[in-house]
Amino acid sequence: MTDKKISELASNGAIGSADLIELVQSSVNVKALLSSVITQSFIVAASDLTTAITAGTSKAYFPMPYAFTVTEVMATLLTAQASGSIFTVDINENGTSILSTKLTIDNTETSSLTASTQPVISDASLAKGGVITIDVDQIGASGALGLIVTVVGYKT
Repeated sequence: MTDKKISELASNGAIGSADLIELVQSSVNVKALLSSVITQSFIVAASDLTTAITAGTSKAYFPMPYAFTVTEVMATLLTAQASGSIFTVDINENGTSILSTKLTIDNTETSSLTASTQPVISDASLAKGGVITIDVDQIGASGALGLIVTVVGYKT
């Protein structure tokens, strides 16, 4: 597609799915700006749905397909644990935590979104090819099932 003014795009007909439109406004590349507001999520199952979760490292892993900036993390359980120490999850890149305050899920709850202590992301920049691992650092009374961890952010 040749360079066009925005007002000319409609008169040019339909834009095909293979067409990439790059907008430049006052010497600012809008394509670059848009890439920083389009969020994506990596959603990872870190356990099965029927076996009680135990503490341990590398419960799940995935390689980063591209550089990524993390804006939010969360964890959910299919079945909450009833009591004991707070269920705690860590996310690592190449063996180093990206969280200064880890994900927690309070007893009798199934989501970190409602936890009394919210996670703090200390290293938001994930490198292309970095290996992301999910650790369960602490559990309480057994019974927690179905851990899913979500990493939200945008491609950089």
